[in-house]
Amino acid sequence: MGRLHNLLLLLVCFFSTLLLAQVMSAAAGMAAVKVSTTPIFSKIPRAQTTKDFQVLLRIEAPPLVDLKGRVPIDLVMVLDVDVESVSLEPVKKAMKFAIQQLSDKDSIAIFGPSMSREVIPKFMSIHGSRRVAEKKVDELEGRRIAGPARSSLDEALKMLEEQPASSSDGRAKFIVLVTDGEDITRFNSGMPEWFTAALAKYPVHAFGLGASHDAAALRLIAQRSHGTYSFLDDGNVDKVASALALCLGGLKSVAAVGARVVLKAASGSGVRIDRISSGDYASSVSQVDGGASGEIVIGALYAGEVKSFVVHLYVPAAPPALRTVEGVCCDQQQLLVASLDCQLYTSGGVDVDDAAAPVDLVVERPNAAVLVPSAIVVNQIFQFSVLKMFDTFIDKEILHRTPVTGRNDLGRKLLARWEELVLEHQFWVGLDLGSLDGEITAVANSLSKQYIVGTAYIFSWMSSYKMQRPTAMGSPANVVGVFVTLEVHLTLQVAITLPESGGDEGECHECEYTCEKQLPPAPPLLEASGHDGSSYRLNAAYEGVVSLDDINQFMIKIYQGMVKANNLKQCQPRAVA
Repeated sequence: MGRLHNLLLLLVCFFSTLLLAQVMSAAAGMAAVKVSTTPIFSKIPRAQTTKDFQVLLRIEAPPLVDLKGRVPIDLVMVLDVDVESVSLEPVKKAMKFAIQQLSDKDSIAIFGPSMSREVIPKFMSIHGSRRVAEKKVDELEGRRIAGPARSSLDEALKMLEEQPASSSDGRAKFIVLVTDGEDITRFNSGMPEWFTAALAKYPVHAFGLGASHDAAALRLIAQRSHGTYSFLDDGNVDKVASALALCLGGLKSVAAVGARVVLKAASGSGVRIDRISSGDYASSVSQVDGGASGEIVIGALYAGEVKSFVVHLYVPAAPPALRTVEGVCCDQQQLLVASLDCQLYTSGGVDVDDAAAPVDLVVERPNAAVLVPSAIVVNQIFQFSVLKMFDTFIDKEILHRTPVTGRNDLGRKLLARWEELVLEHQFWVGLDLGSLDGEITAVANSLSKQYIVGTAYIFSWMSSYKMQRPTAMGSPANVVGVFVTLEVHLTLQVAITLPESGGDEGECHECEYTCEKQLPPAPPLLEASGHDGSSYRLNAAYEGVVSLDDINQFMIKIYQGMVKANNLKQCQPRAVA
């Protein structure tokens, strides 16, 4: 029993962000961002010209435990809520939760509705000012009349534009917009030029509250800023903190900033970059050099996240004598070089050149070959085909559809498009639909039941896949799990244990450096299985938040961190003769 008790205590500590921070600071090593390329075929017959040769490009950020810290952030929080339709208390609670999640190196600015008093109109360091920021949130008032004189988002962008360029060195800037959507509806009819230019610089993570918010406008803002769009339906508008946690888990674990993938066709190969599938990440192919180069702009990379893109190449027949390249054998050909430019966090801040070494894409060019496609590339190509299908459906069936006619059949039409797409690709070797079939069926069902909520659902689902980051789709519990990192898991766990009341429970009334806020006890991680008296299972309260695999992996990270912190050597098991 003693061992079981100790194990339970250790597992409870798994959810403590304090322990996580201690382990991260103890880890002495530092990992770089990984760049990898995987061709659709590892071999191309020497005499064959391939007009669309697909290459999977993956960018993988190191987990936070492998870094010595993370990039400090400047967070702008914009609140614009009509108190007659949405309760302000869950929103205030969520904003204070966000303030609590920031570190002393971060800074914050807060903009309330135009009818409210100024909150924090300039960046304020969190260090020593956390309680001040929370009190400012308590003083917030909602919007009480329609058609405010100015937009809070406008003011936030203007403030960011007025910041000196030096203020961005080694920092990441983000906007979190929480709104019922009425004030941003005007953007559907066009954005001012200065506004569009500013949006491109600062990711806006938009959260729409209730069925009355304008999903199309928020989706447009998120797309233009390379941010994400989430929403909470009428039954979940009190869960703003948990919805924000899906975003904050990434924002507070930024491993690198200014990430940009540079692609160059191998010199003398005749290879041309035709296009790049990159979702909502900006990508381009140079026309000056005839497609010999291209790039993908990622911006901030969160710890532990993976970005997957598909590069489409034109590959001509190989010449009789392949160009000699160091590290490439005589029957191989170098097609592409991928490199990553970014500022990666180190012990002294951020280093410009401490990223990843260039990666060469090399394939074999035999006289004849049996072509077997790579399953991982096939599935990523199919995923981008699904997003393209959805883009066409949204453009033709939702954005350009009259408000009343033809709504009830949209879900059925979407399912029909999906079935057609699957049928077209049924003979693709290695294709695995995975969770896509269930997810798209859920999107279609939502669209059939309620047009407004269904539209928000489809926009949020698309935002998640195009940015490859989690979004709340009506509820914080409804997310695309593959994009949820460990830090998001932990942040979400803290959010769901917040007290339900908006009062002073758990508040710290003394100096923030002399006491800690007490969180209410979390539900037990393990519960009796019911089969016998000695077996346990994961508590159902944590389903969708954490898995036993997550726990095992995190325990391994804790062990490795402690080994490094104490300058110990990890013994390897001896081979048995």
